[in-house]
Amino acid sequence: MVAALAGCGRLLPSQTDSLNDPVEEFEHVTSSEMETSGGGTMRTSLRGDIRFDVDEDQLLDALDPVWRQVTEYVFELDDGFEMRSVLVIAHGADGSTVAPEELLGPEYAADQDATVYFGDFFEHYGLI
Repeated sequence: MVAALAGCGRLLPSQTDSLNDPVEEFEHVTSSEMETSGGGTMRTSLRGDIRFDVDEDQLLDALDPVWRQVTEYVFELDDGFEMRSVLVIAHGADGSTVAPEELLGPEYAADQDATVYFGDFFEHYGLI
């Protein structure tokens, strides 16, 4: 039972690095500190922060190619399972923040109480 519950926790650092290291290679990214919860079949979320060296007016444009790679990573990791929630924030050099759901359009950005799942991004980036 302990082994089964351990699969619901965070990924080991080496597995998390396989997401954060490539993200940090993108132009304008200064650091990436994301982690998944819910390994195995109990996938729950991707949470953390991505920091950029751009200000608010460029932050969403800088996030888009990075988030495409993150979405492709999660799609492969979860075999297309669409229900992992997104709890990631992008931070600009000027202290601004955006959530990845702002890439999906104003209707997602306006509803700050709604949970956003990777299925929305799979569709947005043409993975399903």
